Order: sequence, then structure tokens, then C-alpha cells
Amino acid sequence: MSVNPHVEKEMAKIVKQFTEQPHMRLLGSEAWVFLIQLADVQMKTVVRSQMDVLMKMILKILKKLDVKEANEIGELLAVEAIFVEHMLALLKQNKMVEKAEGLYQLTPLGTEHLNRGTFVHDPTDEQIDLFYSPYHQEVLTHDYEQQMIEDTEDLAEYRIEPETPQKDVTSLDDDLITQLILDSGYEVLVDAGQKQIDEITSIQVKDTVPAVCFEFHLHDTTEDLVFIRVWNTWTGSFDVAFETELNQKEASRLRKQYFEPETEIDK
Repeated sequence: MSVNPHVEKEMAKIVKQFTEQPHMRLLGSEAWVFLIQLADVQMKTVVRSQMDVLMKMILKILKKLDVKEANEIGELLAVEAIFVEHMLALLKQNKMVEKAEGLYQLTPLGTEHLNRGTFVHDPTDEQIDLFYSPYHQEVLTHDYEQQMIEDTEDLAEYRIEPETPQKDVTSLDDDLITQLILDSGYEVLVDAGQKQIDEITSIQVKDTVPAVCFEFHLHDTTEDLVFIRVWNTWTGSFDVAFETELNQKEASRLRKQYFEPETEIDK
């Protein structure tokens, strides 16, 4: 199989890891691609933070007393009424406080947050790109230190057909998408507290990216074992999922290929 020079150069770097071991012998190698979906995910996030002292004191007062005006709370706490008014507006906006029949009252949500000592900020619209592999059924982190192989037209796709249909990223439920986002390294800790994914509003596949793998056929002469290693250039690491499947399905065929030459009857 002819391989373009760039691929051969990158493969040679990985081969050194094997050939430096005297008991390892390289029998053969090849390169192929698998497809990764670049997904555009739109979501709403909220930040949950520890309740500050003023907010907590206002909620405690409203839980115990009938309050009509902000200045009543200001006098009790020795705080300027303008700060209390601002906090009450924030609490009303977040449905933690309501005004009914002229009185400020805690809502069930306000009581819940007071008991927890937390405050949930207004939802924020966010976007994130995910590189999802239907084969692995997970997000694959791209190793940007690895030199990209862009010329993949002469490379075949991974040759083993899936036993069950591979799930498109757009068919996954919101819980799975949320987990994929967290697995991608999405930063949940922010200055104001901890960010949480509140809702997945949309998900679309923007592009399908061919990722290159190098497959090496090896012979451990000490153990007389023929096996396959797969280097995933996208992640910059050996790929256990591909290796497991290939060794289960093709290792015995490779032993025959390399150690049992074809006879005239076999031809």
C-alpha cells in the first residue's frame, strides 16, 4: 500500500517506540481514517454561588417578619435602603421573593435556597464545540501538539463495520450531551461560584472530520505473540478501543498472513 510522505514520516516517529525494544519486530503497518463529528452545542448555564451575608439576612427577616418597604429592612440591619432595594429587586427577578398584598414574602424557591445557603444567578446563553466520535461514543480531546495530517484522500476508512448502528451526536439525549460537555474539559468553576448546565437548547453537526490512525502489526519474539497497536493521531495516544477490536478479530489472520505463506492450493 502506498502512503503519502507526510503519513510515512509521522508513522516512522511512532515505529521507533517499538524498534528500540530488541524483542519487538515490526511485521507491517498501514494508515486509515475514522470520522469525528464537530458538533455545535447551544445551551443555557447558571452559576450557583454561596449566598452573601446581606442576601441571607434579608431572606431570614422576610421569613419571620411582615415587611412592606425596603427601608424597614435597612433600619433593622443598619444598611442603606438603596442596597436593600437592589437586593430585593434581584431576589424578585430570580423568583425567590414576591410581593403579595403589599408584603414582601419568600417563595418556596427562596426558602429552598435559604436552607441551602446558595444563590442561582440568571441563566446565560453559551456555545461550545464538541468533537464527538460515533465509534467511541465519546468526545475525543484533540492533541494540538500533534502535527495534523490534512491530506487524507488516499486513506481508506476504518475497515470493520460496526455490529450495531453508530449513534449520531444529534440523536443523544440531553443527559448524555451534558456528560459529554463535562468530559470535554468544560470549566465549571468560575469566580462567582460553580457553573451548571441548565438546558441544552440545540445541537448541530457543523462538520465531519477524518482523523488518521496508524496501525502497526507487531511480533513479540519472546512470547511469540502477534498483535496490533493503533496510534490515534487526533488524540496523540494509543487507542485502546480500536486495538481491542482489531486484536479480537484480526490477530489470528495476521499470524497466518505473516508466518504461513500462501500455498498453491490456497490461491
